[in-house]
Amino acid sequence: MTFAAEDRRQAVHVAMTGFAFALRWLTCDQALACAGAAIALNWVVFPLTGIDRRWLRRAGDPWVDGVKLYPVAVFALIALLPLPQAAAAWVVLGVGDAASNVVGRRFGRPPFLGRPDRSLVGSLAFVGAAAPAALLAHSFVGYAAPDGRSVGVVLAAAVAGALAEYLPLPKWLDDNVPIAAAAGITLWALA
Repeated sequence: MTFAAEDRRQAVHVAMTGFAFALRWLTCDQALACAGAAIALNWVVFPLTGIDRRWLRRAGDPWVDGVKLYPVAVFALIALLPLPQAAAAWVVLGVGDAASNVVGRRFGRPPFLGRPDRSLVGSLAFVGAAAPAALLAHSFVGYAAPDGRSVGVVLAAAVAGALAEYLPLPKWLDDNVPIAAAAGITLWALA
């Protein structure tokens, strides 16, 4: 995949996090219905129309890839967490993962923590982009001004998400699932 194509894929990753802010006005059932519709879109419509192959999937990726697992991860966050926490974890996934990818591909030398495909610069970009964006989502959806505690909790979730990128995963499991899980579990445990 070319730099431009991968950047486009990451832009889609970030753009989808905009929907996390809609959780402010949706009930949990409505949010789950929207996430379910996204699952149907990514699992059925995109493959049938070829959109996933042309625009979103990398050559050689398995059929169950990040495009398909992203809305599944979001559905799980919404189903298992209060909506402000779900929004924050969703933003950690969307913004952090994309930032680490874009910055890491451009400036990510040398490898970090024994992973040749990961770098300290990419991980710092993950946390630096994800933490403030997730704090904004958490505060906005929860109708609450940020305080010292919420800053610490969201920062911990961003760090957990960045560390989840280092997990040795089987080829069929995209990092969207462990990033969302790490951020969500951290937000739940520290709330």
